[in-house]
Amino acid sequence: MFKEILNNRIVKAGSWYTFTNFFTVGISFLTLPIFTRILSTSDYGITSVYSSYISIFSVVFSLDLVAAVQRAKFDFRDEYDNFISSVLFLAMLSFIFFSTVLAVFNGFFSKTLGLEKWLLFFAPIHSFFSFVQNFVFAKFSIEYKYRKISIVQITNSVVGVLLSILLILLVFNNKRYFGRIIGSALPVVVSGFALLIYVFRKGKKFIEPVYWKYALVISVPLIFHTLAGIINSQFDRIFINKYIGTSEAGIYSFAYNIGLIINILWTSTNQAWVPWFFEKMDASDYAAIQKRARNFRDLFTVAYVVILFLSPEIIRIMADKRYWIGLSIVPYIFMAYYLNLMYSFEVNVEFYAKKTHLIPIGTILSAALNVILNIIFIPRYGYVAAAITTVISNFFLFFFHFLITNYLIKTKIFGMKFHFVSLVYVIASTAAFILLQNYSLARVGILILGAIYLYRKYKVVFKEK
Repeated sequence: MFKEILNNRIVKAGSWYTFTNFFTVGISFLTLPIFTRILSTSDYGITSVYSSYISIFSVVFSLDLVAAVQRAKFDFRDEYDNFISSVLFLAMLSFIFFSTVLAVFNGFFSKTLGLEKWLLFFAPIHSFFSFVQNFVFAKFSIEYKYRKISIVQITNSVVGVLLSILLILLVFNNKRYFGRIIGSALPVVVSGFALLIYVFRKGKKFIEPVYWKYALVISVPLIFHTLAGIINSQFDRIFINKYIGTSEAGIYSFAYNIGLIINILWTSTNQAWVPWFFEKMDASDYAAIQKRARNFRDLFTVAYVVILFLSPEIIRIMADKRYWIGLSIVPYIFMAYYLNLMYSFEVNVEFYAKKTHLIPIGTILSAALNVILNIIFIPRYGYVAAAITTVISNFFLFFFHFLITNYLIKTKIFGMKFHFVSLVYVIASTAAFILLQNYSLARVGILILGAIYLYRKYKVVFKEK
């Protein structure tokens, strides 16, 4: 039985994806001490803003055509490789068009976007091959070629880090952000080019209106949803860079990256939660869902408090003292990630109810709120305003979907009491940290007392196990 489970291709694929995600994110997090010491806050800010634009360009310039890849596998079974080559060729034409516009009006866009001219020439190339990777990975995923995805992603992560360090220290010592950008981009460009050749050799068609129409009908409506999600997470550092400065953008980005710890925890636990949740929803076992959800929430809250209370020490280990000022916004960033947990409980209900058309509405409204608040408050209050704005927009996103599931879909699984307890947890612990962030012994003392309390509360459970 156990052997059958291990040989199941879904289990195998899930295991490979989980390992790969943890490895690549882990590399990013573990190399923070290196890059925060060899890059100035300004250099770090430029690279962060550049990465934000790569995310935006990859979606807009490609018309988000990756959205149609997996569904097409079932509608064009015998023609799938032809579909892939044709749609990828369409994406390439779209990139050529937008890249030409950027090149012709380079001066205007450089000033508007706050990027150096040479970066605006390089960014479309980088974003195109980044898109190619995601496009082909979507194809590999539906074909269960998970090993190929993992190999490319892990190789790119390792090579990107090593190449960046070498370029920074040996080639671009005066403008170190050059080294970081080129070092991280080159593996993507090389692997993306190889994947492009692979697709075009397998597919026999490049211009096929039927395939193009099919892909555009699916992908174009999703551009706004995908773009809104990116704006919600990336617009703040772009705006900080433009109106406050690259150094402040770097400090903000670093503090945001510290939140990767919470984000990894939330992502991994949600991946484990969703299949079980769908199974219990199908069986109408709401009592089991509510009980497990409380345990899930409490476990996440404990991890949240522990990591938050130790964040000053983590920051001092992970970064040069130039970045330590970013500690002031860490509590707000952590709170924003906690709200993602609350949001996920409700949005999973929408996925189960097949009301996915409602999800983009919340994302777009939340992004619009985020942009408006950033425009108003960042010029006045700096990156602290950006962090607080993220909390507000994430709370709006959660509350919007709470209203949808409870009053439109009328599936009251969790309820106001469940979420009120969550809010009390996060607000109380965050407020305590803000008051005690300069008192290490007090924070450690509270954690020890909390551990003793939890041990006594669950002592019977521990003994049974």
